[in-house]
Amino acid sequence: MSPAVVVMAVAVALVLALLGATFALAVFRIVRGPTILDRMIGSDMVLTTVLVVIAAAMVVRQDLTGIPVLVVISATSVFATVAVARAVTPSADPSDEGLTVTTPERAEEDQP
Repeated sequence: MSPAVVVMAVAVALVLALLGATFALAVFRIVRGPTILDRMIGSDMVLTTVLVVIAAAMVVRQDLTGIPVLVVISATSVFATVAVARAVTPSADPSDEGLTVTTPERAEEDQP
């Protein structure tokens, strides 16, 4: 084998190991929680890792057929993040003074 092939194989193995570690840590953050924002950050990390894996596979194969998949996954990630951010944002009412936060955790605390 040529030295270039060996270097490429080592680089691919290193990238896959790092992406696997990133994926595992993101799943841990989703499972561990404890708030919806922690879980959203974890799911964003998972989707970003999936995007990077698909993009890296496209680079190695020198194939561009995965671009629509990348666009759909990234759009889904953006829309989900915006939806969660809007759901946990305090009320826009100026008289509210941030006393009522609309997070699921706060709603559970307010239950009798």
